[in-house]
Amino acid sequence: MQPLISAIIVNWNGKQFLDDCIISLLKQTYKKCEIILVDNASTDGSISYVKRKYPKVKIIRNNKNVGFGGAVNIGIKHADGDYIIFLNNDLYLEKNCIKNLLNPLENGVKGATVPKVLFFHQRNKINSYGNIVNFLGFAMPKYINQNEKIATKEEETACGGLLLVKKDIIEEVGLFDENFFLYHEDHDLSWRLRLYGYEILVIPEAKIYHKYTFSKNLDKFYHSEKNRLQLLLKNYSFNTILLLLPAIIFIELAEMFHSILNGWYKKKIISYLEIYRNLPNLLKKRVVVQRNRKVKDSEIVKLFVGYLKFEYINSIFLEKIISPILNFYWHIIKRFI
Repeated sequence: MQPLISAIIVNWNGKQFLDDCIISLLKQTYKKCEIILVDNASTDGSISYVKRKYPKVKIIRNNKNVGFGGAVNIGIKHADGDYIIFLNNDLYLEKNCIKNLLNPLENGVKGATVPKVLFFHQRNKINSYGNIVNFLGFAMPKYINQNEKIATKEEETACGGLLLVKKDIIEEVGLFDENFFLYHEDHDLSWRLRLYGYEILVIPEAKIYHKYTFSKNLDKFYHSEKNRLQLLLKNYSFNTILLLLPAIIFIELAEMFHSILNGWYKKKIISYLEIYRNLPNLLKKRVVVQRNRKVKDSEIVKLFVGYLKFEYINSIFLEKIISPILNFYWHIIKRFI
């Protein structure tokens, strides 16, 4: 019997994107699929529009914006599927995408599969092919802006932003951490999957097109950097954190300098205070992760890198000073992890 796929779309005022996303799911060659729209209190008429045009879509409306991870968690609790795939609303799935993601999982791959993500308006260019992860938690899209022909082989990735995974596996490793309101919630889940002994594989035949726009704003830095630190505190062993502490302090000083130059130092300070206030809850989650992990850090970090390179951030300071220092430090200490 074919397994049921639950496709969970998270929406917040994205009415203009929903047609392409929902239609692409309805046109999948793999037909045993339910579509769940979890709406984070949109005010643009998204709910009434989907109700009228796509009556088969299961709609869950939240009274407030609970973030991407919180919305997916709600969707999972209402999902009947054997497998879960969670999606942003600005995606368009190629017709064989779900079938190609599912085949490896039904034929021996234990974990999750990730699609090749291409730009919607430049369909021969890669948006991401999984993610390259720096040892301090920075995630960088792999092969971004390169021709899609460069990525033709299945590859293991440290972090996948879009996952197809069995529902019982997600329930085993734990749902999204809802304290990660924005950014790194997918990274945290990917890390836990790998800590529990599962692999994450990018499938080149499974293609998704993304209506991507790069945004550079103060809230993005604030949320991303706060969650990156919590990510490290939750998932690394205590011994590894001690080894990384000089690099963590170094990058935090660099981040503070950056925040002062770019006018978000108040948010940076607030982020430290929020981490401190959340520390008891964070430590409880850490205890669960560390108690149940099946894989040592030495295995996890095999896919991590020492350098930093962000496609849309041009900084001589980053390129010539910060990245080389971090890379040098990583090559020295990774053998001790």
